[in-house]
Parts: sequence; structure tokens; C-alpha cells
Amino acid sequence: MTGWRSGRNGLSSLAAVVIVLLLALFVVSVVYIDSTQGTADQVSQLTSEVSQLSSNQQKLLNSSFFTQKNLPVMNQPPTIRTIRETWYLSPSAHQDRFDPSFIVVNQGDTIQLTFIDNDTVAHDFVIGPPYSIVVNATVPGLINDLTGQVFTTPARNNSPGVVVKGIPGNVSATYSFVAQYSGIFEFVCTYHASIGMIGYLVVLPNLAYGSATISTTQTVAGKPTTSVAVSIVPGAGTNTSSKGYSPDTITVVLGVNNTVTWTNADSAPHTVTANDGTFYSGNIATSGSFTYTFTTPGTYDYHCTYHPWMTGAVIVKAGT
Repeated sequence: MTGWRSGRNGLSSLAAVVIVLLLALFVVSVVYIDSTQGTADQVSQLTSEVSQLSSNQQKLLNSSFFTQKNLPVMNQPPTIRTIRETWYLSPSAHQDRFDPSFIVVNQGDTIQLTFIDNDTVAHDFVIGPPYSIVVNATVPGLINDLTGQVFTTPARNNSPGVVVKGIPGNVSATYSFVAQYSGIFEFVCTYHASIGMIGYLVVLPNLAYGSATISTTQTVAGKPTTSVAVSIVPGAGTNTSSKGYSPDTITVVLGVNNTVTWTNADSAPHTVTANDGTFYSGNIATSGSFTYTFTTPGTYDYHCTYHPWMTGAVIVKAGT
């Protein structure tokens, strides 16, 4: 797969492209200055802009993306990678951000993740299907920006095995998982995704590890079924008087229409989480969906792990 390059060669090529583009902009700016018969103020302004461009070039080349060492290359034996992910407030955008915003690993690597929240408000690290990981660095005393709620208990929606320690202003959450699936996967802070607190997990393909099948559905062999649609309504993440799912209670019949698809029409991410643990969607981003096929009669109550007022139920009846 020629699109994937080794860390060193890829960074060198990218750096070269960036430098060429910046130099091209510099030349265009100089030509423009020479060709115009503008005032001294215009020339001074353009000169200042060229100087700023050169400064930005140097900052880019000195950034951690270009200077980090030992980036993974394809098809190497799986290893353990220690990743430290930190919340920070962007000095330019004045918004919440992840540092780093890109994580590059090899398929099959074991990721030992530590997520640091040094803020006074809650932050989490969430990857949707097929990984379906929630690392919520929330302890009593932190604030939920979405609702204004002050947490009085630790986060309850963490993936099994997450360990959260610390006090407001100094919280760490640790979690370990295997990068089973190759590809590029977005991770978000569900409290601040709408203002750009997102990043990307890049998992390089690894023939030595083999492939993994991505599946979020279960089917009844030999019994094609129709799908019942449930919408996560706009505003569900902020309207505490709304159950958020429409319809919030549905009845399905095995072998007839026992497949249900939830689609997120809200601007905030959500989950579909069975109260008894039968199914879990992971993070559902805006316009995303989750499909599950029920195979056993019963009543399945569910909720959104991010917004506990959002509740629903699926009543499954036996077919004839």
C-alpha cells in the first residue's frame, strides 16, 4: 500500500512540501510588492506579512509533529506504546483541545493511554465503533459544560478497566487496549466536540497481525428482517425534559422487524446503552447511526451514557 509511508520518510516528504509552499508564497508576496506602485505603508504591511509567514514556517518545522521520534512503520511486530493525552486551552482559539491531536500506532499494538485533565470542567476521550472506548477523567467537583451540572460522583460511563485518580485541576484516567482495527478513527471530548476538541487515532495496517472484522450488528441466520428506525432528536443533549429518542418505546417481533437503527440527528454525540449491558453503541457522532438485531424476547431498557435523562425501551416479542 503505497499510500502509507514510514515515519521518517513521510515526515521528510511532508516537511519538504510545506517548505516549498511557504517559499512559493514568499516569492508571490515579493513579486506583488515589486509590481505594485502602492504607498510605503502597503509595502511595509506586505513585508510584515512575509516576515510573519517565515516565522510560522519555523514554528511548524519545530512542532512536535515534525520532531517526534520513532514513529511506527508498517508491518512491524506489535509492541506496547505509552500514550499521554492531555487537555489544554488553545492560546489562539481560546478553546479546549487535545495534545497531541494525532496518535499513530501499529495494528496489534497495546496502547497504554493516560488522559490528563488539568481543567476545572469535565473532559473525556471517546472513540466510536469499532473501538467503542470511553475514558472520562471526571471526579466530584468538576462541572459539565453542557448542563452546568456539578459532578458529585465519579464518572459512571467509563469503559471497563478505566482507572481515574486525582482532584479537580489535576485528574488522570488510565486505560489499556489493543489497536485491533487499522484505519483512521476520530476521538472526541463529548463535552466539547462542537468547539473542535477532536483528534485522530491512526492505526497503520499490519500483515503480521492479521485483519479484524468490524461489526456492530447481530443477525438471525436465515431470517431476513426489516429495520425499525429510531431518531435521536435535535436538542436531546441539552433538553433535560426530553427523553431524546423518538419513538422512545418500540415493539418489535423476532423474524419480522427485530433490527433497530438509531440515527443521531442532534449536534452533540450520544450513545445507545442497554441498562443490562446487552448492547452498547459506543460514541454516535452527529449524523452517525447504530444498528442492533435483537434475538431474544424481552424488554430492553436503554439510555445515553452522556445524558442520563435520555431513556428508551425496546420490547421484543417472539415470532409466530
